[in-house]
Amino acid sequence: MTIINYFSDKKYKLYKRTVKIDASSGAGIAEWNLEKEIEGYYEPAEKLVGTESGNKYGVTGVFYSAEKLTPADRIEINAAMLEIRETEFWQMRGLSYYKGYLVKTDENV
Repeated sequence: MTIINYFSDKKYKLYKRTVKIDASSGAGIAEWNLEKEIEGYYEPAEKLVGTESGNKYGVTGVFYSAEKLTPADRIEINAAMLEIRETEFWQMRGLSYYKGYLVKTDENV
């Protein structure tokens, strides 16, 4: 059992960014494609108010997972797209996990 299983057994959709070059203009076009579903635990910012992470970078929540996510990855939570801005590795009493700081995006996939 991982720490993520202890808190939640919920799966979330993970989207990864790919950049395609438009042949006519040469501009890069970013697209987010469904990569897979990952197990994780989401903690909304309302629970983080007054803490360092709650005030960090306009964070709207924190996502805990056993696998490392990268900045610009997006996770669908409650029909909204949230983007990872920063990840940190945490270890507590022999259990290790990744903590990703999320911000809400204006666009949906």
